[in-house]
Amino acid sequence: MNTQNNEALTLDVKFKVKDVLRYNASVARKNIVNCLIIALGLGVLVYFFYKMFTSGERMDIFVARHIVLLVVPVLIFIMIPWRVWKITLTQMQQPAFAYGVVYTFSKEHIVLDIGEASEAINWDVFAKIIETKNDFRFYVNHISAQIIPKHNMTSEQLQELRKMIGEVAPDRSQLR
Repeated sequence: MNTQNNEALTLDVKFKVKDVLRYNASVARKNIVNCLIIALGLGVLVYFFYKMFTSGERMDIFVARHIVLLVVPVLIFIMIPWRVWKITLTQMQQPAFAYGVVYTFSKEHIVLDIGEASEAINWDVFAKIIETKNDFRFYVNHISAQIIPKHNMTSEQLQELRKMIGEVAPDRSQLR
């Protein structure tokens, strides 16, 4: 079983590409530079359509003359997801994501065991703990977080983890 003395909860977490991709996409959405670039792309796209509908030219001629206004937003909307995908694939090669992590939750700290290395992290390190539809996110700051996908847990483990988080960090947690 994954509990020891009702004091600790041990979870063997295996990451899927979609878990890491989902987290990296949320990081990309929080990045102010990405937000500005996407806003720029949307602005250029809106300008393109405004000019297209207010122009007296035939559509094919207009598009041929203003193709750059169409290419810029398309590149923006392709490059950001592409960069997130590349980061995700790189991270999936790291031992923690490739082989998994064993988390041991106790009221004092959380122990991360990656096989060749082990580290105890105090609960105070986490600024915020959020439960999403698919995972738990233990934020160290407003962007960086430890993620624990729910597909690794039974319903009993989910309840036990929620209970422990609620007891240890009630002021920093947002649980479902």
